[in-house]
Amino acid sequence: MKHTPDDWFQKNINWEAVSGFGRSGVATITIATPFLGYIVLYHSSFSTYFGGMGGVIDLQSQNNSCSPWLSFEQKINLLYLGLLALGWGSILFRCLAPPAVKTSGGIADFVEKELPRITARNMRSMFVTVKSRRPSLEEDFIDRAPWLDRANAGLKVATDNLRQTKDDQLQIDLLSSYYNVQSRHSGRFWVFVTMVLYVLGFFLLAIPGLTSTFRVLCVMTS
Repeated sequence: MKHTPDDWFQKNINWEAVSGFGRSGVATITIATPFLGYIVLYHSSFSTYFGGMGGVIDLQSQNNSCSPWLSFEQKINLLYLGLLALGWGSILFRCLAPPAVKTSGGIADFVEKELPRITARNMRSMFVTVKSRRPSLEEDFIDRAPWLDRANAGLKVATDNLRQTKDDQLQIDLLSSYYNVQSRHSGRFWVFVTMVLYVLGFFLLAIPGLTSTFRVLCVMTS
């Protein structure tokens, strides 16, 4: 069977694409910080806690020429909805993303962790997954290692052949293919849902910050 490369959607919209945020802990808070800064700096309710920094825009725009586009309550609502979308996206990632993606920092990290402990048994299991999702890869692997197919050899023969392998290239290629199959060909619907939730969440979080930025520019130019 002729090898068919992954299409654009499979290469760019997959579990690995959302894993950077989905796996993060402290980074999640760090990424959200720019979106929350406007509350601390530009709302008078916080001025007593931050040395009078809060409400600086209100002090500069008493003539109402740069009145806020959103009320404080509307900003809090957008903040809540944005965090809610990110939360649900993270829940879907933690529950539905393949373990190979969830527990590793990318394909190189996965290969590095799994290579020292790979066996003929789990290589054959990975091969079953790879050929079921990417049939076009089956012929190449069988040509290089017929024992990967359980119909061609028993486990003892497969183990002996693996021990006689001169380098790790076969194992690396199979691990890489397995990771890509898990990332790009598993749970496609839920990948799209998770990515939409993340994009929506960041968009909602960005709205209050953008309106405050435009208000700052208005104050500076008025």
